[in-house]
Amino acid sequence: MRMNEALLALTEAVRLARLEIECYYDDSCRGTSEGTVKRLAEQLCNKDIDAAMALIAGDQDSPSLVPQHDPERHHA
Repeated sequence: MRMNEALLALTEAVRLARLEIECYYDDSCRGTSEGTVKRLAEQLCNKDIDAAMALIAGDQDSPSLVPQHDPERHHA
């Protein structure tokens, strides 16, 4: 996979994910949360997206989703 193909794959995945989320909130096409998560996982968790992510950000660790505690900061 070349860099431009990786960028195209990631851009398309984000576009489709946004459409899926918009559809979830739209009463005319709203599905279940389980269905939405399943479709998002299919769009974002596949070998093409993994390869694109490895090419674009292969040497970077993913940021933590859990806030890191500052050891200097104590609550009284």
